[in-house]
Amino acid sequence: MKKLTFFFAVLGTCAVVPALGQNWHPGDTLNTTQTDSIRIDDFRDNMIDYTGQDLIDASFPNSIPVFGTKSRIAFGGYVKLDYIQDFDGAYDRFQYQIIDVPIAGDGRPEQSGYMNMHARESRFNIDFRSISESGRPFRLFFEMDFYNLDRGPFNQAPRLRHAYGVLGRLLIGRTWGTQSDMYAIPTTIDFAAGDALTGTRRPQIRFEDNLGKKFKYALALEMLEFPGIDGIDSLGQASQGLPLLAGRITKKTASGGRIMLGGSVFQLRWDGMGTIPNSTAIGWGFSFSGREYFGKKKHYFRWMTSYGQGWGSQIIATIGTQSSAIVTPQGTLETMPALNLGGGFAFNLSNVLVTNLNLNWYAIDPSVYKEANKMKAGESAHINLIWSPIKKVNAGIEFMVLRRTNVNDTQGTGRRIQAMVKYLF
Repeated sequence: MKKLTFFFAVLGTCAVVPALGQNWHPGDTLNTTQTDSIRIDDFRDNMIDYTGQDLIDASFPNSIPVFGTKSRIAFGGYVKLDYIQDFDGAYDRFQYQIIDVPIAGDGRPEQSGYMNMHARESRFNIDFRSISESGRPFRLFFEMDFYNLDRGPFNQAPRLRHAYGVLGRLLIGRTWGTQSDMYAIPTTIDFAAGDALTGTRRPQIRFEDNLGKKFKYALALEMLEFPGIDGIDSLGQASQGLPLLAGRITKKTASGGRIMLGGSVFQLRWDGMGTIPNSTAIGWGFSFSGREYFGKKKHYFRWMTSYGQGWGSQIIATIGTQSSAIVTPQGTLETMPALNLGGGFAFNLSNVLVTNLNLNWYAIDPSVYKEANKMKAGESAHINLIWSPIKKVNAGIEFMVLRRTNVNDTQGTGRRIQAMVKYLF
């Protein structure tokens, strides 16, 4: 354990020193030009966490200068109203994840279909970017939305999405994890983004730099916020003793897309709290994802796949299902392998009309100690049409079908239609 702790400390030091000492170009200025005429964002209006020269080169339209400096600031976000028509009684009335698909007789209370209308996805952000006297770029980014689902169905309390700073090639704060690939995220109207997304937003320290002319690499220490250990609360709790170590290599493609190969190793730890002995296990996983554009109208294909041991904590679909490891009757931790696959197409019918088709699937190999009514696999399909009738306004409609499979092989299917109007600012 002491050797592992020392290794993580050395890694963090090695990341900080080059980030602070790297030479930049003193004459550089921030790029404020809008580079894309398509009014429907390819990234679901998620901000990309650029560092270094990429931050200087990234488009920063609608920003305003800070007088007397090279700094600029922008206030952004959107207001989004969603209308949901649910047909099968899903257990989450605001977003549709595979875990919420009803299965008759699995012990959860049955309910009928319903409608809901809400504005929880609306968000607000502040983006501050500047260049130091030596030419080193830096950034502060902060974003909130209203998806605090633990506050009651209609108490839409603010929730922190992102809060991070960039200095050169070093990023510190809370944002998407190193293996969370925004180039591979499904474009859905449903907030859950097709379920099988790899990685979550999390606190981290990350260093990123070029690896030759075509590649980049990144290394990070991250907080594993959802360890996903299945155990009895009266016999202890999940409690991390070490941060997660993540890395990735990315390559920009000729079409303007990107390919990413990532990997993680992390500790899963159960604190017996004096009732049973503490237990630890090592989790790991690899991912391969990306986006490739094609055609004159810049249609694109996106994909993501990952596999790992104790990997349920890294797949959005399994968060809350304790699918990484289980505390055995002997008090040890048994990890469970998990796999996810996803793919989809986006077709730009025009600059103001886009259609998206996305399919996602995931599965774990459950322990023999996993309860029969717990989830072990699922898939989802989303198809939508998004229209921008006037600048800064998006409207759309989506149909989705999801299926959940439990450990005992019982299955359920859920269907939902969701419509939205979104005003961007």
